[in-house]
Amino acid sequence: MLKSINIAACLLLLFVGTAAAQDAVLYAGLIKSKGYVVGSPLSASGLHRYDGDTTWTHIGWNHPRISAVAADPTDSDVLYLAAGNGVLRSRDGGESWVITTDWRVTELQGIAVDPNAPDHVYMSSAYGVWRTEDGGETWTESNEGFAEKYTQKVLVDRTQTGRLLAATDGGVYVSENGAKSWSLAGAEGSHINDIQQGESDPNNWLAATRDEGVLLSSDNGKTWRFAKGNIGKTTMHAVAIDPFDAQNMAAVGWKTGVYVSTNGGKSWKQHQKGLPIPDFYEVVFDANVPGRLWAATLEEGIFHSDDMGHSWDYAGLYGTVVFDMVFIDQTGGTP
Repeated sequence: MLKSINIAACLLLLFVGTAAAQDAVLYAGLIKSKGYVVGSPLSASGLHRYDGDTTWTHIGWNHPRISAVAADPTDSDVLYLAAGNGVLRSRDGGESWVITTDWRVTELQGIAVDPNAPDHVYMSSAYGVWRTEDGGETWTESNEGFAEKYTQKVLVDRTQTGRLLAATDGGVYVSENGAKSWSLAGAEGSHINDIQQGESDPNNWLAATRDEGVLLSSDNGKTWRFAKGNIGKTTMHAVAIDPFDAQNMAAVGWKTGVYVSTNGGKSWKQHQKGLPIPDFYEVVFDANVPGRLWAATLEEGIFHSDDMGHSWDYAGLYGTVVFDMVFIDQTGGTP
């Protein structure tokens, strides 16, 4: 009798754990570019939600450039988009949108919400970083300390309110005061294309560079070093860290295939088999399935792998360029 109860309890825990792990949904900012003729109507571009298999749903405005997607971690109905013409915000899960910035704010690249202070939102652009402390009602330019203003991405340290790291054209910069001022953290003079923080181990950070491969930090972004091995002096557009295991990392770029590390960046393997082309713009690990890796090709669709890049399955969006992929927890916001 006791054995039967234990078995039933284990099955119940397995069911509950599996159900709870399915709360995050994949969103993508993209443009349908393949075969586009200048002057013709734009097909369904902008924010898309993954509905399973190869099916995606277009949400909100038909927009040619959604560079980044973020959500309020306490309310997944509050969405922010970094668009070519400013910061877009929805408070009803994407049913309606407003532009929260004015004509001075263009060419946006990234958007981030402080998980510990969700009204504090940070935007990166070709002209630097802007911040809001009231959920987008007002914005303030925040570039003090930058050697180069062009900022591809800004990311909030999930362990400390107001601590941010920025991927700029002058290196990796850090702010300890909510973007009011910045100081160089590492890779002075390097062009940084992307930056990510480990979830299971927030001390682990990974950054993509132009012409210099990837950067690693194991002390919460305080110091940085270039990865060694066959990843070399490659230009990488995007990097990712597995939220379940910070030792699992990935990096992609043009003509690179997908580089994967299973030992925290000490060594890397290049994977191309099963993928139609070696050109990629975005990569992300799954927030629900441990070890599942998603990669967005240049106009040949999105693919996912459950064996760290050895084999791939097609997941739709043929003909698109995907600028950002992010999992948003439907019980809250961005994991």
